[in-house]
Amino acid sequence: MSIPGYGGKIVKINLTTSSITTEDISRDLARLFVGGKGLGTYLLLENLRNWNVDPLSSDNVLVIASGPFNGTMIPLGIRATLVFKSPLTGIYGESVIGGSFGAFMKWVGVDALVITGKAEKPMYIFIDDDRIELRSAEHIWGKGIFKTEDILHEELGKNISILAIGPAGENLVRFAAVGHEYYRQAGRCGGGAVMGSKNLKAIAIKTSRREVSYHDEERVRDIVLELHKKIKENPSIQSYAARGTPGFVEKANVLGFFPTKYWSKVRFEKFKNIIWESLGKYRVGKRTCYGCPVACHQYIEINEPPYANVKVTLEYETIFALGGLCEIDDIRAIAYMNMLMDDYGIDTITGGNVLAFAIEAYQRGKLKSEKELKYNDPDSMCWLLERIVKRVDIGDLLAEGVAKAANVLGLKDIAVHVKGLEPPGYDPRTLKGMILSYAVSPRGACHLRLMGYHADLMGLGGGRFSTGKEKVEVLVDLENRGIFYDSLPVCKFGRFIFDWDVMRDLLNAVTGFNYDIEELRTIANRIRTLIRVFNVKLGIKKENDYLPRRFLKETVEYDGKMYRVTEEELNNMLNTYYELRGWNSKGIPTEDTLRKLGIDTLLRKWGIKF
Repeated sequence: MSIPGYGGKIVKINLTTSSITTEDISRDLARLFVGGKGLGTYLLLENLRNWNVDPLSSDNVLVIASGPFNGTMIPLGIRATLVFKSPLTGIYGESVIGGSFGAFMKWVGVDALVITGKAEKPMYIFIDDDRIELRSAEHIWGKGIFKTEDILHEELGKNISILAIGPAGENLVRFAAVGHEYYRQAGRCGGGAVMGSKNLKAIAIKTSRREVSYHDEERVRDIVLELHKKIKENPSIQSYAARGTPGFVEKANVLGFFPTKYWSKVRFEKFKNIIWESLGKYRVGKRTCYGCPVACHQYIEINEPPYANVKVTLEYETIFALGGLCEIDDIRAIAYMNMLMDDYGIDTITGGNVLAFAIEAYQRGKLKSEKELKYNDPDSMCWLLERIVKRVDIGDLLAEGVAKAANVLGLKDIAVHVKGLEPPGYDPRTLKGMILSYAVSPRGACHLRLMGYHADLMGLGGGRFSTGKEKVEVLVDLENRGIFYDSLPVCKFGRFIFDWDVMRDLLNAVTGFNYDIEELRTIANRIRTLIRVFNVKLGIKKENDYLPRRFLKETVEYDGKMYRVTEEELNNMLNTYYELRGWNSKGIPTEDTLRKLGIDTLLRKWGIKF
């Protein structure tokens, strides 16, 4: 019997043998893990029998999961989640992408793709309603993401949704992204390199279907109408609608948390050159994910020498990574580099961190380069970026990411990363909620797992400089909600209107599962703790839930005062977090916690000793 809200099928594709099998998603699995991140995590660990596998070997597993809200009438309910073992960090890897792909998965009846093995030659997966086949991608191998999408659209016709990698993924750059609709990316953790290691160039879905089943469609419609009213009335969401995330650049500088000159400052002196007003004149429209009334993506075009034919959507994180960390004060140059990275298939957050680290390494005499590397020099950064993508000379080392490059160059003391993942644009020395957000995020330094910056700027848990139990409780709740946002799915900007009550009511109306809020929280903790078990088995310990040395030893100035992270702040937040999660003082989930969450049964099923 089909489950309302679900496509109904899990599709398993072995690229080595070219075998394609399908199985029905069970009601128990759907109820326990929902979809998206939850379902994807379960399927990764279910199919990755050797958890110690090399992430770039054919034995790694790539899961792409949809969720019950995808393709429905629910606003902001569109995401696809990619889950894999990360080639950048060597631990749990996950990246979420908007656009239309998650909806197209639902419409062809696919709740998850589980991709294993390695094709002998470059291939792409083509799903045409109920037909699934592997096709040669030799004619698009070596091409950028933009051209790849153009060619596949020309070949396959209308009603197509595509995920693709560029040269960075093909060349196994460890922070390669997966691109979608030109300017959207599943950027973090190196999913593009996982696809490249499998000789998988793209996945294309074609369908004219738009049908979705609901348990109680009338109830869904009533809730959706109320949500649309809240969206129109919420000032934060309307700010995203008007300016997108670039509108955040000015606030980050005024409030002193904008990482600058490779994490040495929290304010860019020339920030007014890269704020909204600097790019607004180039905006020609907005882009939106399927069914989203917000349309936060700000699409710009620039045709001014030397930046001709620049077309891109700019985000806060890219402006921080290139404008702040690399101190580039020309918004046109930032847009141009953003376009290059999107076409190459590069995560702009890690990419900007790597470029700024390279400048520091060069200026300290640790990195030899035939071209001078310096701040506010877009030409040298574009030159270096190409070498990273092609893995040429010094680019080969930098393509490994900051952590590995720093180890080779003897610069571990200046390297900024957590568990191998470079941080986004929020300095934890002046946004204290980011201390815990960076320290315990399961994929490494991340702002979207605990959303500490949101808590800080909204004054939750005692305000931006608080680090006590009240703040940690807020962050755990935000993390649990975030896990659900990525499993339903719902865009994180929905946090202003999608509280537990709304999620419960909508999920019950869509699926008929009759959840209560306590069960939703238990599911979130189950997903979070299962990921922790995976990471602990891969060697993660309490000492890995730590921040870069510079955040604890180097101060930054804001509003006439000096700030840093103290050991006491970090350790107190960690201990409280572990206790709230049901983990012991070393950050390891207890037997009682595993039993209550049903994880002990899964581990026995998989033959995993813990």
